[in-house]
Amino acid sequence: MRRFCVLLLTLLGLAGAVIAPAAADEPVIAATPPMGISWSRGWNQCPRIDDAKVRAAVDMLVNSGLRDAGYTYVNISSCWAAKTRTADGKLQSDIAKYPDLPGLIAYVHANGLKFGLHSGTGALICGSSMPGSRDREDLDAQTFANWGVDYLEYDTCGGENDAAARVKKMSDALKQTGRPITLATLDMLPPGYRQWEWAPAAGAHTWQLNAALTEPLAAVMNEVDKQPALAGRTGTGGWSDPGQLNFSFLDPAPRRAQFSLWALLNAPLMPNESFPLDTIGNRDVIAVDQDWSGTPGRKVRDLSEGEIWAKPMTDGSVAVLLLNRGGYARTIPFALAESGIAAASAYRVRNLWTGAELTSTGTLRASVPALSGVFLRVWPGQPVPAEPLVTLGVQLPEGFLAGQAVDGTVTLTNDGDTPITDAQYTITAPAGWQLDGSAQVTVPRVSPGSTVTRDITLRPTGTPAAKVLVAANGTYTTEVGPRTAAGSAEVPLVSAPATGTTFVSTRPWLYSENGLGVVERGSVNNGRAMSVGGVGYQPNSGIGVHAPSVVRLYPGGKCKTFTTQYGVDDAASPQATVTFRVLGDGRELFATGLSRPGVKAQKVTVPVTGVQQLAIAVDDGGDGAAGEFADWIAPNLTC
Repeated sequence: MRRFCVLLLTLLGLAGAVIAPAAADEPVIAATPPMGISWSRGWNQCPRIDDAKVRAAVDMLVNSGLRDAGYTYVNISSCWAAKTRTADGKLQSDIAKYPDLPGLIAYVHANGLKFGLHSGTGALICGSSMPGSRDREDLDAQTFANWGVDYLEYDTCGGENDAAARVKKMSDALKQTGRPITLATLDMLPPGYRQWEWAPAAGAHTWQLNAALTEPLAAVMNEVDKQPALAGRTGTGGWSDPGQLNFSFLDPAPRRAQFSLWALLNAPLMPNESFPLDTIGNRDVIAVDQDWSGTPGRKVRDLSEGEIWAKPMTDGSVAVLLLNRGGYARTIPFALAESGIAAASAYRVRNLWTGAELTSTGTLRASVPALSGVFLRVWPGQPVPAEPLVTLGVQLPEGFLAGQAVDGTVTLTNDGDTPITDAQYTITAPAGWQLDGSAQVTVPRVSPGSTVTRDITLRPTGTPAAKVLVAANGTYTTEVGPRTAAGSAEVPLVSAPATGTTFVSTRPWLYSENGLGVVERGSVNNGRAMSVGGVGYQPNSGIGVHAPSVVRLYPGGKCKTFTTQYGVDDAASPQATVTFRVLGDGRELFATGLSRPGVKAQKVTVPVTGVQQLAIAVDDGGDGAAGEFADWIAPNLTC
């Protein structure tokens, strides 16, 4: 595959503050993203939370060290109050669960923590378990202040027509009490209400972007894809909240990946229901979240199911998340120049989850398991000792056919500035496959900035499984001692699509190649939403490419038609010219003339009866390939 230059992207210079700073004699509420634990984001938790459990949580925060790590808020369930108010209209606690609410709040404060309650913009809160604060904002605000409340989670149920005004009314009422109380809005409104556009001006200190994040990382990322870019929408005094941190069922790897991403986004850290110390207690990751350099992290490169997110830090370092959101292990590389970090001859690299200290001359690289991430912080300048960043990586095609061999490579890469020696590794093939040649590999030396590659071929010896996992494990020696390395990659078995309509962006491919970066599923030009002729398209609705590009598919002779819209993406250069082609078993089935920017997407249906392998290609129009981004919109096979 051809190697292409990468456009220099920068994270610096993006505006950040969304809340006007307080006067010199006023404390800044939510100067950094709030941290604590909360049961307030699930009405179904109401029966399980009471005075004893809250006190136990306080003890846990203190004894575990989480309080000292920054988790200072304890926010209780949305059904803490009685269903009726007192005779004089005040909220009162449900005495069956909270017989002495002032005493509980005093216990929280005595342990160096802060206390939070829940209310809402409607006459009833979400779930209708207790009264909301509609038309009682002044009274309720003063009640909260008198009790010593420090944090108010405020849902928007019942506020569909005037939520912004109701939040503003509560914000003003809280200010009038003279007690600094953090106001956090919870988004319970229909999609499209866009809290981030009105909540800051309404006086909220945090606002939720999604109220229904589910557990699996893949589902979380699908929702994150729909959220707005946060630059200019989050900052000191007002923080965007991507959604709740639910960790009750996640394995360590995906929950750490999500926690890393929330830290990059400067999100409030309010774990809900489950509080795994091996994740939320990591002070290196917390430090990224609490560091406000003027802009949150953002995705800077999209490598299909692999993504690179980065965030500039106030000390000149950069935090980088190599995120694998796909179902198969892969090696993810990243050129540090794209992060906007200052140029240097060497960089200090710290793995924020393992604590390993490494050095790189400008490239980050890691073998990342499925649904996982590698979170790094990088500083210009060489660390002491200077252990090089070394990656043992496995590369395989994007899919394989039953009965056919699988070709790939194993690479040992030294991205540091000192050599490694005496490397030895073993390649492990899965059951039902035979590796050509020896599985034992010896590499006497890998110089700084070099890669030693071993080509591999696996041949089937039985009925193939649904995927092939190839692993490599070994050792090597650095100037600071012996080290280990491991890498793996998986490739799925590609079969003909099922009967009906199948969207190509959801299928494994046999092969893809792209003129700049990688072919992207559901986006184009490093994660941008696809748009052709001024018409935007939803994420995951197509395939974004840069000419010259080809994607090879496997209909297996089972399909009748290939249907798609196509056009030059609006992100392309104004001078871009490309052609679109569809080929079946090497024979051209469809081709366009020159396509140019600004023209609405065109639709075509191509007969593919009997075609075993289908290729969709975008070619340069003959005048150079700079900025030639193009889209296949909703490409699908009817079988």
